[in-house]
Amino acid sequence: MKLIRFFIIGAIALGFMACNADDQPEVNQHETDSYASITVKFPGTVGTRALPGDFNQNGTWTGRDTLETVTVFLVNETKGVVDYNSFAKSAFQEIDVNGILHPNLALKATAGEAVRAFVVINGEAGILNTLKATSAANFRAAFAAAASKVAADVARLNTNGKETIMMTNDADNYLINVAAGVTEQAALDGTGNHVQVQVERVVSRAFMTVTPEATTGAGWPVSAVIGGVSTQIATVTGVTYAVGQSNKEFYIMKKSNYEVPGNVYTFLPTDYTYWSTYNNMFDYTGLASFTPVTPWTYDIATIATPLGAEATSKFVLPVNHVVGETDLNAARAFYKKGNTTYFEIRATFMPLWVDGETPTFTVPTTVFWGENDKKFYSTRALAEAQGQKATEFTNGVMKYVLWLNPNALESTPADPNPKVSPTIRNQVYHAHIDAFLRMGLPNNPLNPADLDNTANPDNPINVEDPLKTDFTYLSVSVKVLPWTIHSYQYSLTDPGTMY
Repeated sequence: MKLIRFFIIGAIALGFMACNADDQPEVNQHETDSYASITVKFPGTVGTRALPGDFNQNGTWTGRDTLETVTVFLVNETKGVVDYNSFAKSAFQEIDVNGILHPNLALKATAGEAVRAFVVINGEAGILNTLKATSAANFRAAFAAAASKVAADVARLNTNGKETIMMTNDADNYLINVAAGVTEQAALDGTGNHVQVQVERVVSRAFMTVTPEATTGAGWPVSAVIGGVSTQIATVTGVTYAVGQSNKEFYIMKKSNYEVPGNVYTFLPTDYTYWSTYNNMFDYTGLASFTPVTPWTYDIATIATPLGAEATSKFVLPVNHVVGETDLNAARAFYKKGNTTYFEIRATFMPLWVDGETPTFTVPTTVFWGENDKKFYSTRALAEAQGQKATEFTNGVMKYVLWLNPNALESTPADPNPKVSPTIRNQVYHAHIDAFLRMGLPNNPLNPADLDNTANPDNPINVEDPLKTDFTYLSVSVKVLPWTIHSYQYSLTDPGTMY
């Protein structure tokens, strides 16, 4: 694949974020003769039907946002003026139950027709500085340009359990006719020079829960098919998760079709060597922080409870491909394991038997799992002496990969699913683990730091493969919420819907 387009788009994005006031035309500000007010409408249901993957939408979640700053830009292209001001949290109240920020925000403005309003909530300093140094003629393009940041730069969980998340206009169509001579109070009262701007969070969130243990402290059973019968072979004693293959770029204001910047959008891995050369376009920093999965009895009506109470927040920047393709069979060719955001689940387990006997160890220990007989051995030599390959599980840890937003949850040979797994901003992607029906893998090759052990059997996760292959390891229920809610639940059986 030719990479010229990748490099050009990346250079443009990097150049945009690297520029400073000396590189920009002079910005005329505050040739003001009036006041204008802005009401900010925060996200409710995000209508994305027929866009990049609006699967099983079901309700909304208000979130747990905190407001640090609100920066408003009024762009008067006719007079070449950008009026802007940043309001600290002391200047406004929290968001009300209707998602409206009160009181209205008033700022000095330059009279004129079709003045465009832009809002940035909790803006990242570098992005705000670039916008403030941009002329009226170039402002719309700058606001729609790509920013080179990772999710941690624009979203964080605070010590008080609130989240500070960057938000921007959901569209470039908020126009106001600014009349001259309107006082600050009249603007605040909404009787003149007023516009309401709707904003969206620039990130997605990922969240995971697990069905509680049947007996507290007893763990979860792990099964394998032995002689055609599903048989318990181990017990999971701990489950943690993280998120990998997030984006390193985003459009400051989303594109109308939710397409992400071109480096990731057009990337198509052809083999591991090619992927490992260019995977630095993805953000894997989330894999440095694994979090215990929250025990919860799956109930679509109460998902907001564990979501609001979670002790962490895992943010990702959206990743998607061919968003205009409505034929999922055609789109499937563009969603590969090496270009799609995923949950990585790490499950610590204890075998029921090792070398044919109940193990004497009391903590998870490195064991070798026979590929054919599905038994655990204390050494590779003992396993291979049975005429089979063996997989080494270091310190009793096995791993699973699950896509954040699979299009469908049932797979047949004639209709393999999932085909696509797009992520877009302002959504929460939630996966619920029902049961551990199969053993996981010893490593995740979609993590550049987690290489295969060549002594093990071939890892079934290949970066160039489509999302669905015939390997099933985990039973999950998936619920996707944005700050708009999507929900679906399933249990995996062969041939399954995972990697």
